Parts: sequence; structure tokens; C-alpha cells
Amino acid sequence: MSQIEDQYNEFTNAITQTVSNVDVDLLVKMMYLERKLPDAPPKVELTIDYNPGTNIQNKEGAIRAKYGFPMNVGEHGLTLVGQMTVPLIEELSKDRDVKFITGKATPASY
Repeated sequence: MSQIEDQYNEFTNAITQTVSNVDVDLLVKMMYLERKLPDAPPKVELTIDYNPGTNIQNKEGAIRAKYGFPMNVGEHGLTLVGQMTVPLIEELSKDRDVKFITGKATPASY
């Protein structure tokens, strides 16, 4: 493995230690897009999986009230779509009922 690959692995491991319940690849892609296109946060399709026994409808209502994202309710979680930032994902990940967050980030439309 090259020195650059080792440094990348250290970087991603550090992110995982900070937010262990979020897909590192999603965060890296979002940070890349935020820096390349600083005028508009990336468009993200975010999937939040919750721990068993979590009342998904309560989570949906709280997220909709606070952020206003359109979303779909699934069996184990929520799918949100909208312009999002890394700090927002970090905030969502702090909910003790969140099992894992993943998604796809693309450049936002202007």
C-alpha cells in the first residue's frame, strides 16, 4: 500500500471515530462537493436507519418540523432528500436511536 493510501485510511478512520454511525464515503463526497461548489450545499438522498423499536413516525415528524425535508418512511427508517451539509449530518447522527446513516450526494442544481 502506498503512503497516500495509508494517509487516506488514517483520515477515514479518524472520521469513523468521530461519527461511527455515518457512512464515511458519504461524508467525504459531501466535503468534496462543498469545497468544489461552495455556493450551494450538495443535494443528498439520505437514508437514516433506526434501532429496532424506534417510533419512526415520531422521528419523521420531528425532522420534518425542524428541517422541512421531503421524506419517505420505510420499515426501519427514513429517506430524506434535499440540500444538506456535513454539520447537519453530524447533528442527525447524534440521535441515540440512529443505527446508521448512508446516502448519495450529488452537486445541487442552481
